Amino acid sequence: MEKRVKIPMVADLKSAISMYYEKIELTTKDIRELFGCSKSKALDLKTIARQREFEDGVKVWDASRINTQSAFKAWGFDIEDLESRYSKLRKLKVI
Repeated sequence: MEKRVKIPMVADLKSAISMYYEKIELTTKDIRELFGCSKSKALDLKTIARQREFEDGVKVWDASRINTQSAFKAWGFDIEDLESRYSKLRKLKVI
């Protein structure tokens, strides 16, 4: 039976967008920073992303890292939507 994992909110939109473009692969530490979560939660999130990485046919170069694009897809993040939201918040001078 597949483990169900609730996907938390990202801790910071700017960091999430930066991480998407700066890192080809994410470490557990990156995931913890992205979500502000525990190591065990980050490992659960990595497991979900690993399945998506497999479905996407991504070659695994380092078993301790996960492909950033596959991970964002697995977690339901649309980078264009995140960028749009961040841009809107900047225009409103909320951030």
